[in-house]
Amino acid sequence: MNRRFFIFLTVLGLLAGAAFGQSAAELQRRMRDRLPQLDALKEKGVVGENNRGFVEIREGGGASAGSLVSDENRDREAVYELIARQTGSTAENVGRARAKDIAARSRPGVWVQDESGRWANK
Repeated sequence: MNRRFFIFLTVLGLLAGAAFGQSAAELQRRMRDRLPQLDALKEKGVVGENNRGFVEIREGGGASAGSLVSDENRDREAVYELIARQTGSTAENVGRARAKDIAARSRPGVWVQDESGRWANK
């Protein structure tokens, strides 16, 4: 797992503060626990990172991939909402900024979507 992801989760925990208490810790745990499965799907080309900061199924994967993607996107949406409230931004802007960061640090071979919606294999 990469260092920037852990920094992101740490920042999430700090932003959550008392407002979310145990739920922020649970959110962090779920995302951290899900990361190896998500990375494996990215390596296979089943899942890609879209330009809104969410993961999308690209090819195959079946029901388990769909469930994993739904769970991840639900948690990412909660993170973006939380950061937006703390920074005075919108969840959409936070997600788009996060998408750029994710695309920049993604490993070669991961599918990423540019701002215009075109998919490319990094």
